[in-house]
Amino acid sequence: MSWYVSLTYVSKIMVNPGAFRGLRKEFLLGEKETYSTAIKGGYEKDALMNIQRRYFKRFPIDLPHDVEPSNEHLASVNDDAADPEPAKPNKDELSAEEYEKELAKLEERQKLIVYRQGVCHGITLFGKNVY
Repeated sequence: MSWYVSLTYVSKIMVNPGAFRGLRKEFLLGEKETYSTAIKGGYEKDALMNIQRRYFKRFPIDLPHDVEPSNEHLASVNDDAADPEPAKPNKDELSAEEYEKELAKLEERQKLIVYRQGVCHGITLFGKNVY
């Protein structure tokens, strides 16, 4: 087994403790059985998307990664509720400069979402044949 495959195997069974701490790590570790069942059942991509969706409900992308959500926020999470779309800036209501700033914020937010999904998604890069 090459070091690359070995590293991938380890990342499939462990959450990187440097990337996730506190409640985030606790949540992801709590999803290991669900994810393992999904791999065995052949629906790991759907399971991963659902885990990520639930993760972002508890740990919103706008919440800094080193800040824990409040107990009130966690208690209010409804996994069955539709996820709201972020508001897009209205070009007619903003100056050109303000509009560009708001677009840049939206783009940065999207990049952060893609990055955080990538960190979680890294555990499935090579599919179930690594097990």
